Amino acid sequence: MNDARNESDLTIGLALRAAAAKECKSLQRSLALKKQRHDNIHRARKSCRRLRSLLAFLAPQPTKQVTALDNALRQLLREFSVLRDAHIAKRTARLLASAHEARLTPALLGALQKHSIELLRDALKADPDWRRKRNKVERLTIRLQRLPWQDISPSRVKDVIDHSARRVKNARKKAMDERTPDSFHRWRRRARKLRYELELASKARRAAGMKNERSKRYAERAKKLVLVTDRLGWRQDFQVFLQMLDVLADTSVDAAALSHALKRKSSDLSSQTALSTPKGKAIRAYVAQDSSHPQR
Repeated sequence: MNDARNESDLTIGLALRAAAAKECKSLQRSLALKKQRHDNIHRARKSCRRLRSLLAFLAPQPTKQVTALDNALRQLLREFSVLRDAHIAKRTARLLASAHEARLTPALLGALQKHSIELLRDALKADPDWRRKRNKVERLTIRLQRLPWQDISPSRVKDVIDHSARRVKNARKKAMDERTPDSFHRWRRRARKLRYELELASKARRAAGMKNERSKRYAERAKKLVLVTDRLGWRQDFQVFLQMLDVLADTSVDAAALSHALKRKSSDLSSQTALSTPKGKAIRAYVAQDSSHPQR
């Protein structure tokens, strides 16, 4: 019996190691592509987050090596965050302009577009075609593959997911109590991490031949979290948009006026914008269900 358990432990560890190798390749590909830079920045950041989720499975108390790799991935995310925020602000502005009677003038839309373009241009000038970042990822890939993935057990995976689920529950309660942008953003980050862990664990268990009820349950829980993270994502996108208006307020009268007007009704606009997306029907169903919850 012990031999069978050890074989299973090794297999799921190798499945997670293969998932890490796949995400490293996806990350390198996203950084190498020269077209649709912003879409590929988004994909690169998703790969970084999935890799950080995979690292969480390695040990109850992260080793110095794991911590260093996690910090390196976090730094890569931060290096792209300004570019991503500028792009999100531009995209949100266009959606608001088409969905609401907000004072989004052509001049303001143009200023947001220009700001995003200039940031990307300057970043590529400092790191042409992301060569420095790609070299960094190559080194990370080698170090990731050398980690003791074979030591990961199914019970360890379950413990990590249970821990993340508790953190999501606590973050949700705090967000419902405080109702601040920071608390909602924290809830979103933790829900997204749990979603990635569930997706990765479900696929790894299946790859290891563990096609049982738990694998299916992990996949179903991950799918439900998509609605939560999408809804909270729209709220965060709107906050990023408001912050960008403040950045442009010194040089744009339109930005200053719109920022003042939108902040007075940011909750309504952010919710309505989210519900006007292609996923609106599903999100509306979630909102209706969530609004009837006793904690609401």
